[in-house]
Amino acid sequence: MEKTAFIIAILTGIIFTSMCCRIDSSEIETAGMPKTHRESTNSQYGTYLAGRVAYMRHDLNRAADYYMRVSKDTPKTQMLPSVLYVMLTSQGRIDEAVKYADQAMENNDPSPFIHTVKAVYEAKHQNFNNVLNYIKHSDDELFAPLMTAWAYAGIAKYDAALNALGKMLKNPALRAVYLFHAGAISDYCGKNTEADKYYSLLLDLPKTELSVFPAQVIANFYNRQGNADKIEKVLQKMGDETNMMITLAKQQIKSLDSSSAPILTSPAVGMADALFGIALILQHEESIEQIPMLFASLAAYLNEDYDLPQIFIGNLWDNNKLYREANKAYAKVKPDQIGYYAAQFQIGKNLLMLKEYTQSEAIFKRLLRNFEPTQEVYITLGELMRATSRYRQSIRYYNESLDFFDDEKESWAVLFAIGIAYDRMGDYDAAEKYFRLADEHSPTEILKNYIGYTLIRQGKNIEEAFELLIAAYMEEPLEGTIVDSMGWAFYQIGDYERAITFLERASNLAPSEALIYDHLGDAYWEAGRKDEAYFQWNHAAALKDDSEEMDKDIVLQKIKNGKQPHIPVSYDRKKVEELIEKSGVLEREKYWSEK
Repeated sequence: MEKTAFIIAILTGIIFTSMCCRIDSSEIETAGMPKTHRESTNSQYGTYLAGRVAYMRHDLNRAADYYMRVSKDTPKTQMLPSVLYVMLTSQGRIDEAVKYADQAMENNDPSPFIHTVKAVYEAKHQNFNNVLNYIKHSDDELFAPLMTAWAYAGIAKYDAALNALGKMLKNPALRAVYLFHAGAISDYCGKNTEADKYYSLLLDLPKTELSVFPAQVIANFYNRQGNADKIEKVLQKMGDETNMMITLAKQQIKSLDSSSAPILTSPAVGMADALFGIALILQHEESIEQIPMLFASLAAYLNEDYDLPQIFIGNLWDNNKLYREANKAYAKVKPDQIGYYAAQFQIGKNLLMLKEYTQSEAIFKRLLRNFEPTQEVYITLGELMRATSRYRQSIRYYNESLDFFDDEKESWAVLFAIGIAYDRMGDYDAAEKYFRLADEHSPTEILKNYIGYTLIRQGKNIEEAFELLIAAYMEEPLEGTIVDSMGWAFYQIGDYERAITFLERASNLAPSEALIYDHLGDAYWEAGRKDEAYFQWNHAAALKDDSEEMDKDIVLQKIKNGKQPHIPVSYDRKKVEELIEKSGVLEREKYWSEK
């Protein structure tokens, strides 16, 4: 769908990511002022700077609070009101945003988004004639017809509502949206025959899946009409049952009875879904990310019982790895809402990313107790247990997840994770088994590297290990851990000079990997370069070991006492040299080392 004129106006009218609202000494004269006034001005500027810091840290609620404290004393020429109404809207603080939208309008802010905020505010307070007045400022083919239609529904002008909505039919891509809202407005206005007509046309529309909210609304209507066949058709249109939210929505629809109350209790409910639909479209249009958040926040404001906008907002924060902000949005989803499971799952995942393991574990175990077990929960608990070095429990949860795969080939990532867990436990035979299983399902350079490295560490099948490691290296010569494995293979056979060549470059490619510096230190030591060895071991000891393989106590002992002479593994020298020569791995490494 093409971006509409209204959306383009928003994108050009709101520079959300570069809120300048400049307040500097050239605009706030302090010379000649009384001391107390100068101190007040300095305090004001400090408050503004605190707001800027909060904004840069993505703490928009706090940033807005600081800006609000400054705004009452700033000149009208400042952009602060324009910044504030947008910022407050993004945080769902619409009642406060309206005040600054009015100020921005007085300052001749040309953005049509001011009228959007005002219209939504008036809709929330059931002032639908005022909504119509503000919508006049928009000629958008989506926002204007939807909001206008629902506003007319709010003042019992059904024909005018349907006429306004009809403007959407100019764009064939909006037909499904039109049919749903035409049916919903008819439903709300008590026009049951018309509601059935529009809902039926939507259900018969080919290649169309119903998302959760439209499915709930339509099923609710047919439940009140006593039409079980149409409810079944709704269920068939809902799509993928592997999605927990859809599964829960289907369960809820199946449990409807004659006492179920209507969902469309006010035009604000329909408007909220319209605004959320716009947020989804804008996200797919790859617009500025904050713009979809604004519309989702408006949707959540209009219908506080609508959980999907909060989940959407949380996902937008997740996309920027702002996990705490995301969790604030997810936490607003209530236990009795369809999205509660999804919200709690994401909170748990984010806590895992933040390494707040105890809280994360409590959430996932609660989900296992209170909901049907899912593959995602088992896998995530496996990740959590592995992150906290509880490898046996990790393996147990991973194994539970394997039962959910319809296609065995898709299980390779879980098999790989099980192999890593066994590797961390020191059970290299079991680790090798699972790495090989994973490689059978989906051969990759990473798996070849892991299998080869596992063999090298055990000192067995050295010829196969070299074959696998060379294959991985030739595909990924710029991956630090793979280059390290190649260097460590040369170390294990006693070829320390070649080992150093690879390990030096590996340390440059992955400068935060403690294990690589430990390996390089060992190679330097065996090559007689003792001072360089001590330097690398000290470097290794100072870093966090993400590989979980390096024993820091052993490294510290080497720094204190040196290391025992290395005993190279036994191998078929002729076969390995043939592999090395045939592959051209040394020439490839020379090329990259000289780059």
